Amino acid sequence: MMKKKDNSGNTLSAHEKAAVTRDLFERYRRGDTTLEENDIIESIEEEMIPEKDFEMTDDLIQEMDRDTKEFIFRQTGIKIESQKEIDSPKSIYSPRRVAKKRVLIPAFIGSIAGIFLLIIGIFIFYRQQSQQASLSSDLVAAPVSLQYISDTHVEHILLPDGSLIALNTATKVSLHEGSMSGATREIWLDEGEIFLDVKEDKSKPFVIHLRDGLTVEVVGTSFTIQSYKELPFQEISVLSGKVKVETSKGEEWELSPDQKAIYHASEKILTLEQVDSAQKASWRNGIVVLENASLDEFCFRMKQFYGKEIVFENHPGIMSVNITFDRKTSPEEIATEVAALYHLSYRITADQIIFFSQGT
Repeated sequence: MMKKKDNSGNTLSAHEKAAVTRDLFERYRRGDTTLEENDIIESIEEEMIPEKDFEMTDDLIQEMDRDTKEFIFRQTGIKIESQKEIDSPKSIYSPRRVAKKRVLIPAFIGSIAGIFLLIIGIFIFYRQQSQQASLSSDLVAAPVSLQYISDTHVEHILLPDGSLIALNTATKVSLHEGSMSGATREIWLDEGEIFLDVKEDKSKPFVIHLRDGLTVEVVGTSFTIQSYKELPFQEISVLSGKVKVETSKGEEWELSPDQKAIYHASEKILTLEQVDSAQKASWRNGIVVLENASLDEFCFRMKQFYGKEIVFENHPGIMSVNITFDRKTSPEEIATEVAALYHLSYRITADQIIFFSQGT
């Protein structure tokens, strides 16, 4: 006689199912699963996941549920019955069924079938992620099909997908073959500074590749990226929407409006700070706003705007520069303001602004 087992205290919750599934697939990704577990996971892909794109309908869910039960039966010897079969005298007293295989009651059926359905869903997710990573790798290897290069003026470009991009001076952006026509939209900021207003398309994320293995991913948002090789850092500032920044080591930050991520190349670390992103993007209108800027950035902006090298005969140590200027501001005005702030004197030559201690 088959005994009815009370599983009310043993039923797995949705969180427990998810935890079991995540643990299995994390170990599979790391290569820590057993051969038996590998066979089960690979069998799921081969037997239950369609190779083509599909729409999740009620019929498909029922079909996947049937396939799941059959798969469990083959792998474990456990026969999963429907509620109708459980209630049927034939399913209870049939000698053939009772003698050969165990029968699970509905509560336990839900736990096992739920876990396997979760596995199927997460397997699809991981496969999509793997395909996307593979696609990005292929795009990196693909030849450059288009480049946007600015010289001494800010350039405004309409990208093939309808997104708008502003290029600050001395900036180069590349598109590789197929980089705007696949599952994602991808561009490469080879050098310089850009402001992007990305056209929203939730089915095709927008990815920007930077040096040092940094990537920025968005759906629809506006933000600034500063990535000049002359500076020891890269910076991403968000004006609207949300932005995900990821390093080559897998470290991630999600940025909201008026936040910026700074990647320091020497330490290989990513830090998060508050920022006035509208001011940060004001270079689009020919205005430079330096707020707590480093000496490196101040010198770079002066070279960028006026073509003059900044020289300190007596290095002032750590400087934090706060100044705003535009094309109408003369180099003399800026030099005077900086000299007053740090009690310095200066002289200007054809290609340099030289600061030195007062009285020397």
